[in-house]
Amino acid sequence: MTEPHRAASNMNQDIASTLATAQQKFSAGHLAEAADLLHGILLLQPEHGEALEGLGYIAAKEGDHPRAADYVTRALQHMAASPEQIYFAAHVCQLAGRHAEAVALYERCLERNPDHVQSLHGAALSLTKLGENDRALRYFERLSTRHPQLAEVHYNKGSLLGAIGRYDEELAAYRKAIALKPNFGAAYVNVGVALRDLHRFDDALQQFKKALSIDPNDAGARTNRAQTNLLLGEFEHGWREYEWRWRVGTASHGFDAATLWTGAQAIAGKTVFVHHEQGFGDTLQFVRFTDRLTAAGARVVLRVQDALLPLLRGYPGVAEVIGENAPVPPFDYHCPTMSLAFALKIRAADLATAGPYLNVDAAKIAQWNTLFESEHGNERGESRGRTGRPRVGIVWSGNPGHVNDRNRSIPLAQLAALLDADATFVSLQKALREDDRASYDPLVQRGALLDVAERLDTFADTAGLIAQLDLVISVDTAVAHLAGALGKPVWVALPFTPDWRWQLKRSDSPWYPGARLFRQAVRRDWSKVTEEIRTALDVWIRG
Repeated sequence: MTEPHRAASNMNQDIASTLATAQQKFSAGHLAEAADLLHGILLLQPEHGEALEGLGYIAAKEGDHPRAADYVTRALQHMAASPEQIYFAAHVCQLAGRHAEAVALYERCLERNPDHVQSLHGAALSLTKLGENDRALRYFERLSTRHPQLAEVHYNKGSLLGAIGRYDEELAAYRKAIALKPNFGAAYVNVGVALRDLHRFDDALQQFKKALSIDPNDAGARTNRAQTNLLLGEFEHGWREYEWRWRVGTASHGFDAATLWTGAQAIAGKTVFVHHEQGFGDTLQFVRFTDRLTAAGARVVLRVQDALLPLLRGYPGVAEVIGENAPVPPFDYHCPTMSLAFALKIRAADLATAGPYLNVDAAKIAQWNTLFESEHGNERGESRGRTGRPRVGIVWSGNPGHVNDRNRSIPLAQLAALLDADATFVSLQKALREDDRASYDPLVQRGALLDVAERLDTFADTAGLIAQLDLVISVDTAVAHLAGALGKPVWVALPFTPDWRWQLKRSDSPWYPGARLFRQAVRRDWSKVTEEIRTALDVWIRG
């Protein structure tokens, strides 16, 4: 009766020996060999906690955090884990973007050690990512009270305070971080950004200068200084330093720097590959400059996002337009779309266009005739129906993933007063946020807003619809640039500190002659903007 026990004992000894060998392989950097040994254990015991955890360590070492998180969370279900092991699992989940799991694991650590600094900080950071700002702030407060000497905690607390609109406290937190760590370049950069958002531009530029005195290669400082100078209309300085954006984080244009066209190389008879970057609006705004390359004798190949391809295919002066996944053709030089301004030495006087620089296919325009026939009995696709009511397209929110989306988008409920004006309103919003659903459905049901989202497959479809409108009202998103490029009157609602391209204190735009800008007077307060737009709309409708 002792044989099975002896066999089990021998297997456990073998597994223990294999684990020890795998640990040695891991420590020596032989990750593949260590992984093979651990997978061998799992063939015998598929839920062996230590083997799963070991594979998690290997995946994390290789930078594959999603796979590491899968292994370590599975391991915790099959082993009695120490606080250190739980903390590692929490940290890996955080790196994998699995923030809800990370918070739960950090809090398991805190149950055993309520003052564990790394778990308190990790929980705060993941809660911030989840948008649970009140809980995150409680953790930061707890940390900064118990461990007031930790500069990183004050820095991250400042970022959260800024996100929730507590701007004076935000600045105080950054300055506390700098007092504790005088060479904290990132904190100087964030102070600069916060001061820029308060329109204290000279002070902001001084902060970026301080950061660069610590590290002249601080890409964040240079990029933010560039954006500040561009906002102020200092294009020469702005375009030059904006090229530092490629050194921020993991940003990369993916091509050899040796073939980057900077404006210094002759391009007559050469093929220049211009490739998109950042958002749809950026492509629509900067594509205008490709004609200068053609005028200099270059053969231009343009790569754009797939959603823009039907609109931009056949763009005047461009030899070839391709989508984002198409093979890259041979070229002599390449240039990111938004680097054209630097390479071409664009100044304020160069921004104006004589007229629309985008055209819409007639079929894309005609596809919307039936929409307005049903509304107005208009069979000709003319801009105003027989009732004389103008057609107004409206966009109230942009891409939720945009870095400044919390400032630039407007809750639909705050725009409801506009939709009572004597006009036919069409939603140009492709994606609807759940927060807006309660306002959106009743507006559509009572006919105050036409819903055509399912028909907006590409920007060519949206452009065809805009061609049938009299006016577009939009927040700062791609549709505003599309309307401007099409030469359609566009009214843009802007936050207190707008994106640099809209500059300051002006109600017009050098980029789009048909644009009219409506600006916040107080941060995050759209009430005055919506009142001004409604007043202007009533005047415009009366004609």
